[in-house]
Amino acid sequence: MFDRKGMLARARVQVAGAIRKRDNLLVQTVGSIDELNKCINLMCERLTEWYGVYFPEFRNPDAKKYAQIALMLDRAHPDEEKLREILGPERAGVVLQKAQNSMGANVTEEDLQTIRSLAYEILKLKELLEKNEAYQNSLAQELAPNLSHVAGQALAAKLIAAAGSVEKLSMLPASTIQVMGAEKALFKHLKSGSPPPKHGLIFQHPLISTSPKKVRGKIARTLAANLAIAAKADGFSKKFIAVALKERFQKRVDAILAAEKTRQQTKKR
Repeated sequence: MFDRKGMLARARVQVAGAIRKRDNLLVQTVGSIDELNKCINLMCERLTEWYGVYFPEFRNPDAKKYAQIALMLDRAHPDEEKLREILGPERAGVVLQKAQNSMGANVTEEDLQTIRSLAYEILKLKELLEKNEAYQNSLAQELAPNLSHVAGQALAAKLIAAAGSVEKLSMLPASTIQVMGAEKALFKHLKSGSPPPKHGLIFQHPLISTSPKKVRGKIARTLAANLAIAAKADGFSKKFIAVALKERFQKRVDAILAAEKTRQQTKKR
């Protein structure tokens, strides 16, 4: 006979256990950081266009510094000391000169305050983002010390979030970890025969992203193999083995880069 009450009771226990896992906090934090980044990027684009009406000559690739300048700079009465604090003496001098000769519109104080309110909100969101990133890194270190040591805390957190938990990540093979985050490219490869992806999220590791394109696939495979071992240690044995894993990974990367350098030199002859 079908025991509906018993099944529901077991389901409640399992759901409650899943929710109480600290992995879930990390998954939510990673999602929060992604959404904050998207929101900040959109708001910064709007601020650049909006503040550009007032001061079109000013540009700065650092969104935080751009918002700080938009919040405090009055072209008619610039605060030179604050400008130097934010941009440094040399850059501040250039901005001051541009402000004096700007072709921007002469807006009212109300107009300027409205623009500045957006800059203020961007800075507040940046502050929240930094706090969330610090919390994410701390939580990743707590839940997956081996993975965090080999991959870096931010990448470890993203891998755990993509898998759903440390336990689920620990059961994945290295080949799956290598292409996590590149599912669209993988499905396209399976469907149409296009080149398979060589890496997904792990491309964010500096030893992959800064290496020559020719060897990124090899480095990605090596990293994925070590991450798979690290994840299993975090998920099952709980032993800290990351120092040896990272040394082995670095040696293999050095060998791959040396071989590529030799190949390039031979090709030039």
